[in-house]
Amino acid sequence: MAYETDSLNRRTLGPVVASAVVGVALGVVGVIGVSLFSGQNTVPQGNAVPAEQALMGSPEYGSRE
Repeated sequence: MAYETDSLNRRTLGPVVASAVVGVALGVVGVIGVSLFSGQNTVPQGNAVPAEQALMGSPEYGSRE
């Protein structure tokens, strides 16, 4: 802890560093908490077709006539 006889820069450096550390820690905890709460840690199972079937003329694009 800084004394009153110390310079203004020295007296304000401690609280600034402490505030920055607490802010970063709360930010990390917030991001991790939101990611755990959302529960989306897997790729969704969609109706995607394999690459060799995703060509013009496949059923999802209509038929060639």
